[in-house]
Amino acid sequence: MLISPQQFDEHLRGFTLTDATIRSRDFFYFVAKNVEESARASVISEATVTKRVVAVMPQKEPEKRMGHVEIEGYEQFVVGATKVPTSKAVCVSSDGEVLVTGGGIQEFESPIPKSKDGPLRGGVRRIRMIDGTLYVVGGAHTACRRRGPNDWESLCLDLPVPTRRDFDNVDIIENMGFNDIDGFAPDDLYTVAGRGVVWHCDGTQWRQIAFPSNMLLESVCCAGDGFVYIGAQSGTLFRGRDKHWEMIERGNMSLPFKDIVWHAGRLWCTSDYGLWSLEEDQLVRVELPSDIAVCAGNLSAADGVMLMAGTHGAAFHDGNDWQLIFNTFKMEQALGL
Repeated sequence: MLISPQQFDEHLRGFTLTDATIRSRDFFYFVAKNVEESARASVISEATVTKRVVAVMPQKEPEKRMGHVEIEGYEQFVVGATKVPTSKAVCVSSDGEVLVTGGGIQEFESPIPKSKDGPLRGGVRRIRMIDGTLYVVGGAHTACRRRGPNDWESLCLDLPVPTRRDFDNVDIIENMGFNDIDGFAPDDLYTVAGRGVVWHCDGTQWRQIAFPSNMLLESVCCAGDGFVYIGAQSGTLFRGRDKHWEMIERGNMSLPFKDIVWHAGRLWCTSDYGLWSLEEDQLVRVELPSDIAVCAGNLSAADGVMLMAGTHGAAFHDGNDWQLIFNTFKMEQALGL
């Protein structure tokens, strides 16, 4: 394993991973939350749960490979990375609080401004780096990107502003909640929401795309083969672009794919149930060593590396081989827990 039981004890014991990102092949970041506090908390008391932003630096000397920042009193966090204007990891809470870390700095910036014109209209659901820039999407047609410290550009543009009546209709407001975003370029962005809702942005305006399903949509990937892949309920996978879409896998699982990424010339999909890759238009479950298989849950790909992290551990793929960062069961066993 990449880290020692002593490092696990100091930085991750009693915590479980909820999100992960790659800043570069030398810097991985995770959001973790306290297991016992999480078990007692409800959705409305998420701020009572202690979180940590954990950094793993695989190229450092063994004793310097980990560090963490502890945060209290904040809602659920997601983590992403940016290269603009400098390389940083950025954590954003569901209500728009922003923590930036990297280069020896850990600091809270001003919250993302909230108004009907954006950048923030509703709760943050997903953040993602596209062409080196960090993008944020969420409820009530929230879409924005970070140009620099305390500098957020609204991408709400001509997206419909939810009305009070919309908020009273669960189906309507859920169809306005962006669950994921990806893009081939800043002027070629795709978002997914609700039941079969797909939007495209050309940099100046949004256009809703006709989609051949009313399934719940969870994830999107603008892949290296020029196609857009969309993960829907039950592990269903669609492929297409613009007006042309096809279902290439009808899933029968209880969970959708949380993350879809392009890495090493292939499409990869994950949920808590495992890892799959697309091979000759067939979605195939990836056979992994048991130590690594239990790390399924979240994926991030950048700089030639794919990071996988979940409830029971984390591992990364360098384009050829897997390396285990840690396995919770084995760490607890080594610590005599």
